[in-house]
Amino acid sequence: MTFEDSEIIPLLEELLPRTFGGGPTDYQLEEEESADGAPCLRLRVRPSVGDVDAEAVAKFFLEEIGKSSEIKRNMAAIWRQTGLLRVVRGEPRRTSSGKILHLVAASSGSGEQG
Repeated sequence: MTFEDSEIIPLLEELLPRTFGGGPTDYQLEEEESADGAPCLRLRVRPSVGDVDAEAVAKFFLEEIGKSSEIKRNMAAIWRQTGLLRVVRGEPRRTSSGKILHLVAASSGSGEQG
């Protein structure tokens, strides 16, 4: 199940900063595959945002993406139940030109702990 940029971008740039602090480039989604091939999705939160409750951020994110339709509400529930989304603290990943994208694919073997 995928979500449209038009749903994710306002959430990352506006709603999360308004609710938990920070600004438009302080939240980023990172897709990864675990060692066993299962999908993982990290919601990176820049450390300068300050103390945030990771569970509250994840809950808010999943509630917001589930608002647009019954199908997306069900998908958000599955993501919640399976633990697909993890909130991690860290600087957003940048492209080679320095741009911060909303969604990035984790480089294999990043080994980062969240």
